Parts: sequence; C-alpha cells; structure tokens
Amino acid sequence: MTAAHDYSDLYDIIERLEPEQVEELRRHALRLVKTPPPSRFRVLRSFDGPADDLGARAKDIAREELGEADADR
Repeated sequence: MTAAHDYSDLYDIIERLEPEQVEELRRHALRLVKTPPPSRFRVLRSFDGPADDLGARAKDIAREELGEADADR
C-alpha cells in the first residue's frame, strides 16, 4: 500500500485542455495555492491570566475565607 495519492484522473483532464484553457486553469490553481486556508484559531486572543497572581495571594485568600488560624494548614 502506498501513501501517494492517485491523481491519474486529474492528469487525464489536464491532457484534454485546450491551450486557451490552460492559462485560466493556471490562474485558478495559483490562487488556491497562494491563499492560505483560514485558521480555525484566528478568533482566539492571547490570554495572560488574571491580573492578580492568585498563587502568591493564596494565604491571604485562605485567611479571608477560613479565618486567621486555619490559613497556615
């Protein structure tokens, strides 16, 4: 089994083209190749995380939530 695609039908079609059709086909083919496909990630914006460093504030948050004595456990 080979991983190569079989484009024999495409080659047959190209062989039957008239000379004036070749240039039009060339323009279309080049447009397809030069135009990058739209990225599915283009709508995503970068995310740097929250403005506060929650890891650095963990003890303060625990003190606020649990009370002073339970924060160091």
